[in-house]
Amino acid sequence: ALLDPEEEPTLENALSKWWPINLHLIGKDILRFHAIYWPAMLMSAGLPLPGRIFGHGFLTKDGKKMGKSLGNTLDPIALVNQYGADAIRFYFLKEIEFGQDGDYNQTRFINTVNANLANDLGNLLNRTLKMAHKYFNGCVPNVKGEEIPPEDALKFLGVTLADTVTQAYDSLAFSEVCTAIFTLIQAGNKYIDEKAPWSLYKQGKQQEVSQVLYSVLESVRLAAYLLSPIIPNISTRIYQQLGYTLDFNDQTILATALSFDLHAVWGALPANQPLAEAQPVFKRLEDTEGASS
Repeated sequence: ALLDPEEEPTLENALSKWWPINLHLIGKDILRFHAIYWPAMLMSAGLPLPGRIFGHGFLTKDGKKMGKSLGNTLDPIALVNQYGADAIRFYFLKEIEFGQDGDYNQTRFINTVNANLANDLGNLLNRTLKMAHKYFNGCVPNVKGEEIPPEDALKFLGVTLADTVTQAYDSLAFSEVCTAIFTLIQAGNKYIDEKAPWSLYKQGKQQEVSQVLYSVLESVRLAAYLLSPIIPNISTRIYQQLGYTLDFNDQTILATALSFDLHAVWGALPANQPLAEAQPVFKRLEDTEGASS
């Protein structure tokens, strides 16, 4: 597992690049072998131990144990081919607390993904981009993050979000990551409804419109950045519509182009940056299984 296929399978080669690993991820049913026997073998061989061992739970389908006899097994490759990797990753990491047992239910999967990725996140970006094109010639409003007052509802949530999310990622608490980020996204939808920038524009309150749209666009950007380990394709589409050229699947570019301190800070979206046309970042899923049943 530590070697590329063309490499000679020797202990020296196996240890040369990837060992020691920082995380040893196993099923909870083999905990004894990997938390007692395997470390003992490594210690007796004078080799370093993994940084930590994490035992994940079991997965059921519709509340039942999966098995060939029941014919209720899940094919992960088929799921990804049908629904896309982002949707699959998001559902399992958001809905199942990592380390606990979890269940896959088709209807709940469709509803969860559509509600969060298509409705909450996708629609918020789409409607805000359209207003930016209509009111600000397709550019980020001429506002800087530091000009938004600290009591602004979205800025108040956004300034501490990166720290919260970083701690959750470090703890492998992926469901907490998603919950924290979508608290900001859902607040963004409420914020834009309450502020009604279309009404402010008709009243000639251009500066207020600028601040409202900037706060929403910046909150979506920050959410996309912090979600990029889970939904890199959707995050890339969001970033590109916000005028960036980054691809979150390109690890080489990420290593050189991104400064975590810069992109993780609320208020990093440049004023006057040209925006792309609004396009759906996530197409709503259809429950073909539910429809057929």
